[in-house]
Amino acid sequence: MDVLSDVLDLVRLKGCVYFVTDLGAPWGMRMDAGPFAPFHVMVRGQGWLNVDDQPRLFSAGDVVLLPFGDAHDLADRPDGGNGDYVAGRQVLEGIANGAPLFQTDAASARLLCGHFEFDRGVPHPLIEELPHLIHLSGLATPDTGWFDAVLPLLVRETGAQRPGSGALISRLAEALFIQVLRAYLANHRPPQGFLAALDDPQVFRALQYIHAEAESDLSLAGIAAAAGMSRSSLAARFKEMLGLAPMAYATQWRMLKARELLAVPGLALADIAARVGYASEAAFSRAFSRTFQETPGAFRRAKTAVEARENAGGAR
Repeated sequence: MDVLSDVLDLVRLKGCVYFVTDLGAPWGMRMDAGPFAPFHVMVRGQGWLNVDDQPRLFSAGDVVLLPFGDAHDLADRPDGGNGDYVAGRQVLEGIANGAPLFQTDAASARLLCGHFEFDRGVPHPLIEELPHLIHLSGLATPDTGWFDAVLPLLVRETGAQRPGSGALISRLAEALFIQVLRAYLANHRPPQGFLAALDDPQVFRALQYIHAEAESDLSLAGIAAAAGMSRSSLAARFKEMLGLAPMAYATQWRMLKARELLAVPGLALADIAARVGYASEAAFSRAFSRTFQETPGAFRRAKTAVEARENAGGAR
């Protein structure tokens, strides 16, 4: 069981690329705060990233990711041209209309921009513990070969209008997200949290077992055996690293999977209960209600109503 992929599937990670463009000085763009997680790759040259009035050099080979969509500026100088910025959407519109901005005879930078989106309503530790800014300088990681392979493909396919380009770009962008997380983990070695747990061989084995056996009758003894630890040792290390006990995480994961299954039309509650390891619908409903403070039926009705409104809005 690939635990990270399992979580990213649950939060419905999607990636897209807005543009790859050459920029001639002076240039500066401002991105407002938003619901998505923007990312930028400096393909060539350099510029400055400014978040919370703290400029930082953004050089060729650097990748920045803002998981919570914080407002930020990108410019060719630390002062951003004395505040003379263009809104990011105007840059995108100019490229889309065949009139890209910041075009001069001597381009000083080439920039790739896009965003990731995921379901922020899924209360999984991975989403909750991401930092507000990840800046990888020169992609400082032992595993740089993937970047050398993926970046040229992303640059080539963006705006190519070839069959399948959209799907390919989305997949490559999602691969970029995973590699950014890997590099962040390799460079920072967080002592606690979900990413730290992925880097701990025994706790990782426990997570693998929980994710793989979520439909089964999980027990602390079984999880500890899979991790190669005693029950007390696993419980202590798991709690220290993730902030909750192994069985509590197992319940949380089961309930998150149940939320996903409740969105499937026509799937009976008894079937959902069985798929997340509960022998009875009543036991499942009690666990779901304790976790989310509403019954599975109420959650399903509310989700159905939201989707109906969204579909009606789209039809108009």
